[in-house]
Amino acid sequence: MKKQRMISIFIFIIAVGLIGYVVQTTQSTQIGIEEGKLAPDFTLPLWNKNEEASLSSFRGKIVVLNLWASWCPPCRQEMPEFIRLYENYKDKGVHVLGVNLATHERDASGVDEFMEYFGVPFPTFVDQPIDEVNQRGVVSTLYNINSIPYTYILDENGKIVHIIQGATTYDMLEKLIKNLL
Repeated sequence: MKKQRMISIFIFIIAVGLIGYVVQTTQSTQIGIEEGKLAPDFTLPLWNKNEEASLSSFRGKIVVLNLWASWCPPCRQEMPEFIRLYENYKDKGVHVLGVNLATHERDASGVDEFMEYFGVPFPTFVDQPIDEVNQRGVVSTLYNINSIPYTYILDENGKIVHIIQGATTYDMLEKLIKNLL
């Protein structure tokens, strides 16, 4: 009787552990906009290219995803930092990607002027309205963006590791990605 009770307790402990593991594993792979979640995927046109790409197509390397608009002073201030990061880490397992929140732009020429002024060398998605009725952008909606800039650092599997709201610097970005490399 005592032996059966010990076996039952042992089986119960194993079952609770397995349930905890399954719950933890399931939660850590859910899609969301918080750290630890898989970044929501999207497919959008790339600036100045006649092609679309998906965020998920950049998996396999660390991704630094910067969301911006051309009129935004902090966005303009930090763009040289992202360009420097791109130049220094493009061959070291890091993708730097931009997302122009086109639905937040004041005029259509702002994006072209911004990209040309800074000479942005990395792929940049151009956010598109969800539909004709809802003019809010796909990325703006998926990531619930109400202010800019926003930067997401994703691991090789597309999981959000760091979120930066507001302007950032090269040193901060480098420190965060070095921890992942």
